[in-house]
Amino acid sequence: MRLLKFLLLTLTVIILAACGDDSSNATVTTSAGGDEKVYTLKVAHSSAATDDRLENSLQEFKKSIEERSDGRIIIETYPNSQLGAERETLEGVQNGSIEMAVISTGPFSGFSQSMMLLDLPYLFKNGEEAFGVLDGEFGDKLFENLLSETGMRGLAWGENGVRHMANNIKKIETPADVDGLKIRTQENQAHMDMIKAFGGGPTPIAFNELYSSLQQGVIDGYENPFSLIVGMKFYEVTKYLTLTSHVYGVYGFVINDDVYTSLPADLQQILEEEADKWAVMEREMNQEQEEKGRKVMEEYGVEITELTDEQYNAFRELAMPVVESYRDVVGADIYDLLMEKLEANK
Repeated sequence: MRLLKFLLLTLTVIILAACGDDSSNATVTTSAGGDEKVYTLKVAHSSAATDDRLENSLQEFKKSIEERSDGRIIIETYPNSQLGAERETLEGVQNGSIEMAVISTGPFSGFSQSMMLLDLPYLFKNGEEAFGVLDGEFGDKLFENLLSETGMRGLAWGENGVRHMANNIKKIETPADVDGLKIRTQENQAHMDMIKAFGGGPTPIAFNELYSSLQQGVIDGYENPFSLIVGMKFYEVTKYLTLTSHVYGVYGFVINDDVYTSLPADLQQILEEEADKWAVMEREMNQEQEEKGRKVMEEYGVEITELTDEQYNAFRELAMPVVESYRDVVGADIYDLLMEKLEANK
């Protein structure tokens, strides 16, 4: 009889636990006092685990969030593609298996077409131009589209840096020098079309496979900002880099919306405010890493080529038809909004 009562009691506890009404996809525990929930949020990214502006800034974000929430939110960071390549990470955020991520905008285009705008070549010359439009109506509109189309909520825009062309075959000074080279790109059609316009062969490869692909000669080259080249030590397997400055890259800091809406209002506010602070801090850290990155590459022996205005414009002119061809792809309304904001901010 005692055994029967014990089994019935255990079954009741299991049923009650299964019927709980918490809708969060985040890991939720209860504090020792039994009166407050603790939310554990994973933040994934593909940059290096050490000596990198992204992980360093997220550690500061973690510290501030945990302090301000009195431990009601626990942040766990997963750098260096630990939870999957960038596309896989975004899929995880979308389905809720990963709560948050900071991802370069390239892979976002496979989830929301309008995000492809950010990876069209030669739109932004620098961070002032980029964030002049992203921290306002245009950036808000991109995040609104992302939320409605994917269930991923945008929290902030971070800086990835100016992307340049690197390779192991020859010095690149003109588009003709790119002809026939196999250049690694993200899984982003705009990037691939740009490389084709330059005469190269675009080769989409996951970011976490880039180092080994260079080392083994699977590809001839790639395009990345100094911050990533140094953070991921790509300079160890790179001979030449040309300052093509073809794309000003940014990061999207996103959270699964079901997770976000399951948080109490005060924790939502803390999360949003600290994400804004993170954006300012990460951009500053990225600028510092960009400056140091070039010096590291030069000291390591990578040959860096600066283009004349005429050479730079030769690349830009080839890329402009690519930009214009995406107006209907990304949506005429948001394309025109970006062009309007860029013109107004000149």
